[in-house]
Amino acid sequence: MSKLKIISWNANGIRTRIKNKDLNPIFEKEPDVILFQETKTDYEKMDKKFLDKIDYDYYYFLKGESTRTGGLATFTKEKPNIIKRFFKSSSDALGRASVLEYDNFTLIHIYAPLGSGNKAKLEEKLEYLYNFLYFAQKNSDKNLIIAGDFNIAHKEKDISNLDTKITFTDDEREILDKLESFGFVDAFRLFNDEGEQYTSWKNQEARKDNEGSRLDYFFVSKSLKDKVKSCNILNEINNSKHAPIELILDF
Repeated sequence: MSKLKIISWNANGIRTRIKNKDLNPIFEKEPDVILFQETKTDYEKMDKKFLDKIDYDYYYFLKGESTRTGGLATFTKEKPNIIKRFFKSSSDALGRASVLEYDNFTLIHIYAPLGSGNKAKLEEKLEYLYNFLYFAQKNSDKNLIIAGDFNIAHKEKDISNLDTKITFTDDEREILDKLESFGFVDAFRLFNDEGEQYTSWKNQEARKDNEGSRLDYFFVSKSLKDKVKSCNILNEINNSKHAPIELILDF
């Protein structure tokens, strides 16, 4: 493929999105790869009629986590050469990570834990992210695309409420600082340096008032930086607490 379009979206329940036809605008854009986080389901419970009519290979990753949260789904026009369900070991992902290796690039699809509730939950989130960092650094010399819901607002301009605790702690934000120190680039910031550009809101009222956070990202390795043609937040698709994000590269 010479032109590559990827859309990533925390769908907050993919079966509901299919039932309400909320996914139609995504598929109408004809992306090469679609990444869904927080699917809250597994393959056996998916609408088979929907799967039969789309021209994509698809992969589901739930792996033991409750269907009330978590889960990834990847839809891809080109079948990957290799698919992994974790970063370091089979016990460190729980339906929150997949690695897909193609001819020209490797794609890391992540959905980080929120980390709220108690100290143990935050430590679990950080452990997941440290495993992710280890993998990213180890593979930083490759054509690497990292996409998904990090549940981290990186900079002050990425969040409306600076008093927010979880998603905006120093430890969480340092994860993305380290990722950038490895040479990875926040693709959205290649084209837009303004604040108040959010991808996640508490509810529709907060979305209307634009009181939210930018928690969803595309990061690309240094080798792909000049190949990025655009990276946008698809605010017109507004049927979830998150907005989809879109990345276009030209190989």
